[in-house]
Amino acid sequence: MELFSAARLLIAGAVIFAVGCSSSNVTPPPGAAGADGLPVPTPTAVVASAPPGSSGGALTVAAAAEIPHRDVHQEVQETLTALGPGLAYSRLLRLRSGQGSNQPNLLLECDLCQSWELTDDLAYEFKLRPGVLWQNIAPVNGRALTAQDIVFSFDRLKTPGWPNAPLLASIGDSVALDDLTLRVELALEDADALLALADGHVKIVAPEVVAMYGDLKDSPVIGTGPWVWQETRQDGGMEFLRNTNYFEDGLPFLDQLNITVMRSGPLANFAGSVELDKVAAFRAGLVDVLSVGPSEWEVIRRGDTDFQSVVSRRSGAGVVLAMNSQTPGLSETAVRQAVFQAIDPWDYLDTVWSGQGFTSVGIPVRESGWLLDRAEMRQNYFADPGKARQLLANSGQRLPIDIEVTVRIERTGGENLALEERLIADLTAVGFNPELRRMNPVQFDDLVMGPAREFQLAVGAVPPTSTTNSYLFGLLHSQGQWNLAGHEDARLDSMIEMQAAEFDDRKRREQLVEIQRRVLDQAYLFSPVTATSRWVFRSDLKGFEPQTALSEYNYWSRTWLDR
Repeated sequence: MELFSAARLLIAGAVIFAVGCSSSNVTPPPGAAGADGLPVPTPTAVVASAPPGSSGGALTVAAAAEIPHRDVHQEVQETLTALGPGLAYSRLLRLRSGQGSNQPNLLLECDLCQSWELTDDLAYEFKLRPGVLWQNIAPVNGRALTAQDIVFSFDRLKTPGWPNAPLLASIGDSVALDDLTLRVELALEDADALLALADGHVKIVAPEVVAMYGDLKDSPVIGTGPWVWQETRQDGGMEFLRNTNYFEDGLPFLDQLNITVMRSGPLANFAGSVELDKVAAFRAGLVDVLSVGPSEWEVIRRGDTDFQSVVSRRSGAGVVLAMNSQTPGLSETAVRQAVFQAIDPWDYLDTVWSGQGFTSVGIPVRESGWLLDRAEMRQNYFADPGKARQLLANSGQRLPIDIEVTVRIERTGGENLALEERLIADLTAVGFNPELRRMNPVQFDDLVMGPAREFQLAVGAVPPTSTTNSYLFGLLHSQGQWNLAGHEDARLDSMIEMQAAEFDDRKRREQLVEIQRRVLDQAYLFSPVTATSRWVFRSDLKGFEPQTALSEYNYWSRTWLDR
């Protein structure tokens, strides 16, 4: 077996990170680790059973944008992938359902497979579900799915230059051993590789459709998923009907799923304040489900509409605060630590973001228990202005210490403006002299995310990552393309490289906890507002547990109406 290559995984991680919305991670089979560090091959049966619920009814969901076309392999847009034609397709794997209280997580379960097994030559063998049928639409006409369909789809997705091709950077050759057995080799000893196959962009498509139409941009939408696409309306909306031949008995519960594109446009409510048109549509009963930001949530919460809400948490996206250790003033660890101690991110979350979000290092992890808890983070690294003043006094630098704060300006919501005001005030209070520099997203990406690293302290969104390795190798390894801290921390590099090829979950969790402590102890970066999605929905909608990591969408088939 080829030894783990940090350099190769650095390259793969950087490429995957550049995809933006997607990536890869692994949930390996359980079992004791072998002598080579890999688990002893053990068949893993992870097939979710259908939850209880009632069938029938239609649901209308608000989407943010019109789809550009229908080819799910040639576009990264989330509406197309997870709230458009992508709903008609299945994947080999998916994220586990019914995990609303255990978020963020990257727990895998089978979609088209019945089980998988990690072999001793670093390959996965999948047993497929028997009796999976393509939707009964020409030219596929309801035939049975085969392993060769999956091989075709993986090979097509890897087309050079296509935006989703980097997702499979850690995936090698795929071979159909027979109609219901698939072998997938790994190109890298990457403990995150398997999640690529569960990413919402890695759809299984029918070869006949591609052969007849050349691509899928204007072809019929034919999948093996729970929803049968009907049409794209003139207003950009879409309709889906229940797939009566879906391979999971009893699912989906709903008879129809309607997607309505709600463009942003201010409308005045009775109090004279401004709300977005999708919020007005929800309050008027025209939309049943929508995802809202903090400002929209406040409008709905203050109204008299009867509704429910749920918050879905995921790592790898949100707001990041990073410090460039190569710049004057911030080269000293104690000064960077003083910045962290000066601020209380949990107070920011409550007062600025209406509790919508969570504080972390930002690393996507397999389960929420792999993250440092709030008590440890707050006690050791944050929310102690007195300690911040002492650190600055002991640094030997003349106070106040000048520091330039670069903030990415966002187009919507006032949360970022309020966040920067709080940050400036807290830094000033402990002995910094902060100077604010606002940048639009293009400028921010060029000067902060680019190779020049022209910033001292930066606050803003970074391209979202979906997996542990893409985040660690992209943002926190000293050779990473987006090493925002600009550090040369050999110890951290070694820790990142060691966990990257650790297939034993218990050991990897311990390693990732220590990595988080190292990053915070050195005060390189953290995420004061790690991403969440707050959903509001009608009170008669049941079983709604959205999971938005990896562009997941399976939860729509498991929700039902109590009418």
